[in-house]
Amino acid sequence: MIEVSFPWAMSVNPTQMAGYAEGPRIAAVVDLAERLPESTLRFTAAEYRDFLWALANLRHLARRLERGVNSAGGGWPWPPVENQNPVTRVWMLLRQCPDEGIESSTSGLEFLWDEDLRLSIRLDISSSEMALNNGQWKAATVLAGSALEALLLWSFTRNGSPQRRSAVQGARKKLDLSGNPYEWGLGKYIGMTLELGDISEQTAKQARLAQDFRNLIHPGREIRNQMRCDRGTAHAAFAALHLAIADLEKFAPDPASDEAPEI
Repeated sequence: MIEVSFPWAMSVNPTQMAGYAEGPRIAAVVDLAERLPESTLRFTAAEYRDFLWALANLRHLARRLERGVNSAGGGWPWPPVENQNPVTRVWMLLRQCPDEGIESSTSGLEFLWDEDLRLSIRLDISSSEMALNNGQWKAATVLAGSALEALLLWSFTRNGSPQRRSAVQGARKKLDLSGNPYEWGLGKYIGMTLELGDISEQTAKQARLAQDFRNLIHPGREIRNQMRCDRGTAHAAFAALHLAIADLEKFAPDPASDEAPEI
């Protein structure tokens, strides 16, 4: 919005005066910025101070312009933030923020050693939780199932001790699983992690309830199988996900143990 309404904000020398016609656009920028989810505002303390300072300056300026009284120079000077135009400062701060944020209530998944994987799964969990709270049952079901699948896959494909690798091979042989694990699907992931003792029987039972709904992201499958996501499927998938997280927190090796990979 800023790039369209105030294209000069990205330049080295932005305009010095705000005219009457810019008042509504300034007010709109403030309104939009204040509606952004807190989870997307990833600022340092100093950056957050500047963000609030810039919005306060813009809010004050919009009120002045709304009254329709110009200064002697015509319009009103832009009130600076650390010698920077407030619109420019807001734009610079927001462009470094992610499009999606992770709610503070989302599990930290500290047992995951791969930071990129941890962030990706946490984002799916957070999005699933928001969808659940908003009554978006299909999105909540599919996203929770996706996060569950990723966690279980990680659990038995992670690097580990020779004993762990031997146990994984034994479980594959016992369950008659061959081929690339990344192509197996949730049902086989449940079987593997249960056989290895990474999840409990209770978690496996709950995960199987969510299993059939994991792939309903594909409309054709939904139509062919006459299956629909609803409040029940969303809560079932969400419950399975959090049971699995609780199990993995208990059973996954400590990052300092011999089974943890070298970072």
